[in-house]
Amino acid sequence: MPEITRYTGGTIDLSALHIKELRDGLEGELLLPDDLGYDQARTVWNAAIDKRPALIARCANAADVVEIVRFARQHEILISVRCGGHNIAGKSVAENGLMIDLTPICQVQVDPLKKTAAVGGGAALGDLDRATQKYGLATTAGVVTHTGVGGLTLGGGVGRLARKFGLACDNLISVDLVTAEGEQVTASLENHPDLFWALRGGGGNFGIATSFRFRLHDIGNEVLFATATHRLDKAKEALRYFMEFATSAPREVTSQAAFAKMDDGTAVVNLGSVHIAPLDAAEATLAPLINFGSPIATRLETRPYVDVQSDADVRFPYGQRYYWKTHLIDKLPEDGIDALIASYQAVPDNRSMIILQQFGGAVRDVRPQDTAFANRDAEFDFIPAAIWHEGEEPGPSVAWVRDTWEAMTPYSCGVYMNGLGDGDDERLSDAVGANEARLRRVKARYDPTNFFRLNTNIVPAD
Repeated sequence: MPEITRYTGGTIDLSALHIKELRDGLEGELLLPDDLGYDQARTVWNAAIDKRPALIARCANAADVVEIVRFARQHEILISVRCGGHNIAGKSVAENGLMIDLTPICQVQVDPLKKTAAVGGGAALGDLDRATQKYGLATTAGVVTHTGVGGLTLGGGVGRLARKFGLACDNLISVDLVTAEGEQVTASLENHPDLFWALRGGGGNFGIATSFRFRLHDIGNEVLFATATHRLDKAKEALRYFMEFATSAPREVTSQAAFAKMDDGTAVVNLGSVHIAPLDAAEATLAPLINFGSPIATRLETRPYVDVQSDADVRFPYGQRYYWKTHLIDKLPEDGIDALIASYQAVPDNRSMIILQQFGGAVRDVRPQDTAFANRDAEFDFIPAAIWHEGEEPGPSVAWVRDTWEAMTPYSCGVYMNGLGDGDDERLSDAVGANEARLRRVKARYDPTNFFRLNTNIVPAD
């Protein structure tokens, strides 16, 4: 039987009887390292993560989560929680601990009349988009379809609808949660409002979210999609224009810039925008982006929203190895653009990228103190990402990410909690700002022993 790490320190030997009792009490599966399906269950998006939990509980419902939490508390077992498994540092996999896997709880129920969706804690963004788009509805939901709804939302949740409708956490109506005591509560503006405040941007610190209820919006099924690709030697003028275009565009428009290399190794910057409904003036709005300068390729076309939402899956699939460090930044001045271009000129491989993902618009409408998500004034999330395959030496690419991050530090105005990786816990204050003290008080109320600690951890107030 497994020897398992305790969150209070040391290890504990679990008996065969303990394992049998836990397994018999679950509707879902309990997997040990020798069980069929264990390796698949421990595998997360970032293949650079190779951790081995002592136990994996694949929960079928909230009752299973309650059972697991109470068992883990009784035996003081170190736990982690997995919804989509997209954390860059693999914090959803507890090395020699107990991994609580929510992915079987992935149902999405849409009420088209009330324009709401009830979303299981293990659902992925693609599950949410496909279910809501049957009715021409949507809510803010990231840019990679296999990202977990839970992790994205609890850390804030940016996406192509954020400039119009706010972050994913801004569209929350309520969250069903299992607390550190193994109790089920529903947090909303009316019930446990302090907890609901903390869940909107404070990460996975306060409990295990088994269900979310979101507000939905009419967007139809199609969007206008525009891209313009410029060679790196023409990037300065293009980026200068992009900064003005993106920040002054109507809220129906969300833009992104990506430094990448083409199949032949040519370094480019790709400027893209998506215009959601109403589309009457969309072409006139986006046309200047593709007409500026001398791009080597352009696209301007109407596409299904669900297809656009899956575009980044090609660049960020399961099974590749990833490393990044991020900043939130405002509109870059000219010297910032120069630093950005110089950084990509030094990229040592053909896969690594720099991405500027836009915030702004309705994200700023919410006061920083009204939710735990504090960095409301940022314009872009800046992400230099190293990408490599098994057998390749990652050292130069990882060093390039760190150098690029350092070069852009003068332009930082904080950090997005969902972008924090291993070794970034000291940047918690950069993520939550003046909300940190209140978050620590909420943590002390709902998780005074820091049971939920494998996350961007908020230490309980004394």
